[in-house]
Amino acid sequence: MIIDIHAHVKRDPETHNYLEQELLDDMNKNNITSRVVSAFEGKSIHDQNNYISDFVSRYPDQLIGCAVINPKEDHSIEETRRVMKLPGIKMVEFNSIEHGYYPDSCQNIDPILEILEENNIPVKVFTGIGARSMPQQWAVHAKRHPNLTFIFLHIGCFDYGYSCVDVALENENVLVETSNQYEVQVLRKAFSILPKEKLLFGSSYPTVLTKSSVNVFDMFHLEKDYLESIYHKNAADLLE
Repeated sequence: MIIDIHAHVKRDPETHNYLEQELLDDMNKNNITSRVVSAFEGKSIHDQNNYISDFVSRYPDQLIGCAVINPKEDHSIEETRRVMKLPGIKMVEFNSIEHGYYPDSCQNIDPILEILEENNIPVKVFTGIGARSMPQQWAVHAKRHPNLTFIFLHIGCFDYGYSCVDVALENENVLVETSNQYEVQVLRKAFSILPKEKLLFGSSYPTVLTKSSVNVFDMFHLEKDYLESIYHKNAADLLE
């Protein structure tokens, strides 16, 4: 059993149709049992979140919805309250690179996080490229909201991999997600010092080949229970 905690649905640039069957076929091909999916392409974040709710509602045994929130938008707080009521939405995702803000100084983030904390909704945050996605910027919010679970995507990628592991170790409510992290020493550090409950498998489909994300653990010869925690147990516990 594999639960993919981080994937997006691809959109055809000409027809503007979401390529749903490609995503489902990829899951079947790579033995993905269920997949948390969000959309970053579309007419508006409002429409994208509506679409994701509809998509996952049509495949409830395979898909789990993740809304996207851009805290720079005037109506981001209202959109957060709205998506809490949409069917199938179990997570919320922030991407400060995609939307162009500094996580530690964007005004609407704290009110949004308060809403998510009240609703017990886990938060996925992009970490790892440049000055707008440092793990330490999101760690400020993790400390302010200790009852809210944060998932630091990509274990800080290549810019902040080592420090991302440290932040996860220091903050009880911070987990890390494994996609797009291929630096052997960063992964070795994560597997060496983080409890197995701190790691979640993600594919970053369609940007990254799902097979590469699944097989990246082979070189580390991890214990079976550690792998089971990464591949599905931790995600299953989080999504209960």
